Amino acid sequence: MPANQELRSRSNKKTSKGAKKAEAAAKASAPRPQNVQAAKAARDLLTEAGTFSLSFNTAFRILLIARITSALFGVIQDCDEVFNYWEPLHYLQHGTGMQTWEYSPEFGIRSWAYIVLHSILATTSNILATHKMQIFYLLRLIFATISAYVESRFYRTVTEEINPHVGRYVFVALFFSAGMFNASTAFLPSSFAMWTTFLAFSYALRPPNQISNRRTFRAVLCFGLGALLGWPFSAVVGIPFVIDEIMVYGHDGAVDAQGRVVQIIRPANWRLQRMNRLAKNMITCAVCISVPIVLIDYFFYRRWMLVPLNIVLYNVFGQENQGPNIFGIEPWYYYIINGFLNFNILFLLALASAPFALIAAFVDRERVPGSTLSDKMWPYIQLGIKLLPFYIWMTIFTLQPHKEERFLYVAYPFVALNAAISLFLARGWVSRTARAFGASVLVRANVVRYVNFAILIVYSIISISRITAVTTRYRAPAQVYSALWQERAPDQLINLDYLQENYPMDGTLGEVNLCVGKEWYRFPGSYFLPSDMRLQFIKSDFDGMLPKPFIPDIKTVTYEENGELLTYRAREYSFKGARTIQPGFNSHNKADPDAYVSIEQCDYLVDADYPLRPVSTREPRYVQDEKNWEIVDCAPMLDTINSNQLSRAFYVPGSGGLEWADYCLLKRRRSS
Repeated sequence: MPANQELRSRSNKKTSKGAKKAEAAAKASAPRPQNVQAAKAARDLLTEAGTFSLSFNTAFRILLIARITSALFGVIQDCDEVFNYWEPLHYLQHGTGMQTWEYSPEFGIRSWAYIVLHSILATTSNILATHKMQIFYLLRLIFATISAYVESRFYRTVTEEINPHVGRYVFVALFFSAGMFNASTAFLPSSFAMWTTFLAFSYALRPPNQISNRRTFRAVLCFGLGALLGWPFSAVVGIPFVIDEIMVYGHDGAVDAQGRVVQIIRPANWRLQRMNRLAKNMITCAVCISVPIVLIDYFFYRRWMLVPLNIVLYNVFGQENQGPNIFGIEPWYYYIINGFLNFNILFLLALASAPFALIAAFVDRERVPGSTLSDKMWPYIQLGIKLLPFYIWMTIFTLQPHKEERFLYVAYPFVALNAAISLFLARGWVSRTARAFGASVLVRANVVRYVNFAILIVYSIISISRITAVTTRYRAPAQVYSALWQERAPDQLINLDYLQENYPMDGTLGEVNLCVGKEWYRFPGSYFLPSDMRLQFIKSDFDGMLPKPFIPDIKTVTYEENGELLTYRAREYSFKGARTIQPGFNSHNKADPDAYVSIEQCDYLVDADYPLRPVSTREPRYVQDEKNWEIVDCAPMLDTINSNQLSRAFYVPGSGGLEWADYCLLKRRRSS
């Protein structure tokens, strides 16, 4: 073999061996498929790629489970719910009920239109009910369904328009919230305004549009319903929407009914056009909502009045010794404590959302595309507008001396939203901090995932603890009043709503009196009383004004049969009690002596026996008076005054520091 061929052959062999070594090295250094997948998953976690979100239908079904649980097991938090809403509703349906001074035509600061709306639902529910206590729960189930629907709409808007991660945090916040557990099924204007606020912001969070009026009209309609039919003060949360509508141009186009994209050149006077459009929508909605309300209230009160205006005048411009402050005042930090009870750590994050957004505007500015400072700051200004409703509400109501938990209900959508935005902003900072310490993409992704997951888990556990504490420790009234339905005769088959089966057809039979003293504020409503039973008050140490019975909307008809005069009771449907001014009502919370009956007039009595509380002459321990009273039913209820504050607020298995009372239904012993 020639020398040059031999050298060439050896060179080829060396080259072949070198190529194989290089290929082997390349394969060894190349990332394995599982490493590629892990890196891709990590990048997805740090970005929006592949973010999972629930559909509207799935979100609705899951939220409905929580709201149905509230409807069936939640307790009534406020006596105002019973006496100002459940009782007038009972009066419309059954002709009897308790009337508060707010429903006196002399004052007129409660609208019958709100009650009439719910009476339609109650009358429909009556088709499925065998007795009226079932109507109470059927109505709450309807409330649960409405709340789950508007919450799901809100959640989907946040997911689509803000961020899928923020949407997930909002969903968790709403599902586990102890505050939403209470507010979602409460028969209160503040709950109604909360529903309309959820629905309004399911439109308001979407970008403005120059072509279509749909977003503007629907948002204004929802704000108007919440303010005029529900609670007038809820209108203030629409201020950021007005700012957004006028200051933000939004989209240059829209999709028409045929699915075609319609674009428009931005007009020079677009802000003036928006203001004009907004004003027209506001006037149209105000007239369309107010006119039926005024007419309905005139039908009942027989006086022309705009009740939402009366509410504002009384609460904001009340005279001396009037106004909400006479019903108690709370310190400035009341809503912070209450917010923590109902949203725990997420409420603190909601409070921190504005500082978080301000920090993000400087720390994360380079993540926003744009050549000028205004371009980079504009998204954070828009974010600030979305955070603003929470702070408006908190500021206004923190400044008011009179505070109640239900006043915070309208802010609940914003507690969830602001807290979710805080979590999302902190999510980016956690990733950035981990990167500064040299963490890999995978490590950073896991840190982001598990930090937020841990926060939401802690939030959920504390929320469940709070819900369990409230539902198990304060459910005694619902249980004890339900025992009245077991007092019927065992052979009673027809009139199941009555203790005395012949009461409707025999006008000679009188009503049965159930009395309450110091426990008057825990009365769950006349839907828990048989229809021939009436609530009465006996004197206790409470020295404020109490409700009075409506003038009954029932007439007694006499007829002759076989030479015998017989009587029966029938509804009049004149609603005379709604337009009659009863003596003793006042706007100063002064007690009316005529509101009480003597203890001798009581057939049944509901009272709580607190072993650790002092006994007064007006509040004796009736449960111990076995000579005059026999126990029908009792249930344990927490003695809040003598229990540890932390232990009573949250349920912890085996926790101490709790003291209990016996909440009892008593029946008068009759001498044989």
